[in-house]
Amino acid sequence: MAGNPSAHHKLHHLTGWGVIIGLPFAIMDAINAVSHIAERGNAGFVDWFSTPLGSGGFLAFFLAAIWYCKLELDEVFMDYFSGKLRSTTLLFNRLVATLIFILVAFAIIKMASS
Repeated sequence: MAGNPSAHHKLHHLTGWGVIIGLPFAIMDAINAVSHIAERGNAGFVDWFSTPLGSGGFLAFFLAAIWYCKLELDEVFMDYFSGKLRSTTLLFNRLVATLIFILVAFAIIKMASS
């Protein structure tokens, strides 16, 4: 994305809308999870999280949020660095964002399958 500012801007715009649209659903999911916890304790949360809506919604929201943060930091690197330092920081930022997403996805899938 570093070589194509237009594509970066479009992706940044789309992930921003993903976060904005997903936030009310994530809040409703959290409220729903709390009501399940109040009814059945931790088993209620696991039951709720085992549903496709619970785990899928959470995963979609976190994907948009993590990638949006990655794109925000990319803009800082593109503004203040140049040359090899810019390329290195952009690559490192992509690797860290991907690693965070993989860890979050693994945790969500692990909890959903139990």
